[in-house]
Amino acid sequence: MSRQHLSSVLLAGAGLVLSGSALAQDRPVNALDEVFVTATRREQSVQDVGLSVTAYSGEQIHELGVTRTTDIVAMTPGLNYTVPNAESSQINFFLRGVGLNDFADASENPVAVYVDDVYHPAAGGLSFQLFDVDRVEVLRGPQGTLFGRNTTGGLVHFVSKKPQDAFDGYIEVTGAEYGQIKVEGAIGGRLSDGIDGRLSFATDVHDGYTKNRFVGAPDYNSTDSKAVRGQLLFKPSDALDVLVSGYYSKNDADVGAWQHQSTDIVNGESVLLGSNQQGVGVDCNLDGVVDATDRPPGADCFGYSDPDNDPWAGEFDRHGRVFVENTGGTANLNWRFGDTTLTSITAYQKVDRLQSEDTDAGPFPLIQPTFQAKTDTFTQELRLAGGHDPFRWLGGLYYFDNKVKGHYLLDLTNLGFVFFDANYTQDSKSWAAFSQVEYDLTPRLTLIAGLRYANETKELDYLNRDTSGLFEFLYGSDVAFDFSPSSVGDLAKHDDNTVNGRLGLDWKPTDDVLIYGAIARGTKSAGFNVGFLDETFTFASNTAATIPFGEEKLTSYEIGFKSTWGDRRTRLNGAVFYYDYEDFQTFRFELLNQVIFNTSAKVQGAELELQSAPWEGWHIALGLSVLDAQADNIPSPAGVLRKRDMVAAPRFSGSAMVRYEWPALGGHVGLQASATVQDHIYYDIQNVPVSLEDGYAITNLRATYRPENDRWEVAAFVDNVTNEEYLSYTFDFTGLFGFNQQAYGKPRWAGLSFRYKFE
Repeated sequence: MSRQHLSSVLLAGAGLVLSGSALAQDRPVNALDEVFVTATRREQSVQDVGLSVTAYSGEQIHELGVTRTTDIVAMTPGLNYTVPNAESSQINFFLRGVGLNDFADASENPVAVYVDDVYHPAAGGLSFQLFDVDRVEVLRGPQGTLFGRNTTGGLVHFVSKKPQDAFDGYIEVTGAEYGQIKVEGAIGGRLSDGIDGRLSFATDVHDGYTKNRFVGAPDYNSTDSKAVRGQLLFKPSDALDVLVSGYYSKNDADVGAWQHQSTDIVNGESVLLGSNQQGVGVDCNLDGVVDATDRPPGADCFGYSDPDNDPWAGEFDRHGRVFVENTGGTANLNWRFGDTTLTSITAYQKVDRLQSEDTDAGPFPLIQPTFQAKTDTFTQELRLAGGHDPFRWLGGLYYFDNKVKGHYLLDLTNLGFVFFDANYTQDSKSWAAFSQVEYDLTPRLTLIAGLRYANETKELDYLNRDTSGLFEFLYGSDVAFDFSPSSVGDLAKHDDNTVNGRLGLDWKPTDDVLIYGAIARGTKSAGFNVGFLDETFTFASNTAATIPFGEEKLTSYEIGFKSTWGDRRTRLNGAVFYYDYEDFQTFRFELLNQVIFNTSAKVQGAELELQSAPWEGWHIALGLSVLDAQADNIPSPAGVLRKRDMVAAPRFSGSAMVRYEWPALGGHVGLQASATVQDHIYYDIQNVPVSLEDGYAITNLRATYRPENDRWEVAAFVDNVTNEEYLSYTFDFTGLFGFNQQAYGKPRWAGLSFRYKFE
């Protein structure tokens, strides 16, 4: 996509804005609800923020049927996610093509996730239930000044509903297919003078939707999830409030149902193997000759092929399991004196994750990995903000202390190979100082400038042993890889200083139109490759020099507009952008190991979002993203450097929602349809054919009834109405074993829910 094409998208949208803004009137009739966000660390209408932001109110989250963190992807232009282990385990968000699909617990994503103003680094703890939500904010582009840590691509912020003086609450019960029973609720109000409280909870249980044909083994992709959150708001004076909160969640599920696909290598690329086709590209029996004796036609190196190609059925001999336990607490203090506010946010979080899976996706106990990790994180943020028109300012300090202890097991003994037992500890410490100022050059033109300086140290202590005796026999030692300061010195340490910043202009030609432009820089910290490292080049291709990878740097150039028009019944927002991506951290899978390395990339694209309530009872939302995301110098298995599409970066994606509500049956009846359309994407930076999802469309339907007093609501819904079969991830084992792993999204899902509100 050319830059001229991008500019035409923006100019077309701007033409609609400037023509439509003339229709705005002083008196809103059936106007859209205003959504307030804290994208600039102070509360503002989303239409007044000179950033590309998609925001959802708690009511919108409810109406869209959003129940988990990943559900927001469907209606958010430019936002995608991958699940390189399994649903309800590790989640990696991608914004405008920027993301990292590594599955190591030591890695952090360049699209940061915040919950109630607190950064959550552990990807294994990011798939959780959304309940009692005040709003969700998605900020596109580098947020390196105010949010700082690992926000190269942007961030997703989930904000819980806070305690208030007035008594309120709700209870919602959902029953759906696959035996699903979901219950959530909250209750809150004044506990005593100056103290408000709120207690929220959610449970979600359903059977597996992937049939397991292996006798005696459970069906896959079930859920047993529980969560609770408690909050106390202390208000000793009008100038001071302290919010103390704690949460606990647990998910214990049978997941990781990889679908099996027999594959072969043709001209250096992994391709699908036909059911009667003889594979001749993989040396399965390791005799140095690739021929018809290696494996039966249509089968992998173990002689297995999927008998029915049903995306929601398989033969899994191993009990795949994900267990994630998430615990944490936060103390958020705000002290106001004059026109200045001091904010302190102290937080601790702990994520325990255990996952086992049937990697070979067949009825034989051949490739059996287990991943276990404990992530402990402490953060402290101090902010001081003040000023008034025409000058507003903010400054702060941030501290981050994170420890990851990983224990990974890989059992290949039934193949006559190794049993790897890898243990590692990664310690990260970072501090930062930041500031941002806003100055009104004129009543309608504002200059924004921000700067952040950060220092981070990171150290890895890693040891992988083979407990099968094979390495001891072959090499005289059971050590497969030793990487620590004592063995490799400073190679096991990072100590980096970074500078991020933002310079922008906001112009309001009318009260209902904002046009903005900005240059922003963001960085993501350096790190280390971990997994089943092996310096013998038998089961991995690691040397000590390939374990560290450097920080990445992204410079963004963006122009956008926001508008409200048509008697405030319509909002039209848009942006075009160009990213200069240095030392882009990307991921490739080699042999039995993941490898993150640095290269360069270029990203350009545009988004348009429309929300409208054109007539009484109608609500329409449309979203569009066009994207061109290319990574340079990606090595092929033969070592040839090539340009490749970035992972989870569709050239086109769109969404639409139409809702109509009218008086009937002594209350109100509502009908809603939503749809998501996505162009093809790759799940592998090599862009091999078997990693391609060639595009899909998903439609959801929802019908509601609520009485005139609005105290309760009953809803019926059908998600994925057409039972669309679409890939949510792939892993290519063609070069080793002649098969490809495939993960599919959920099938059609219908149910009923009942919601009652307390007031």
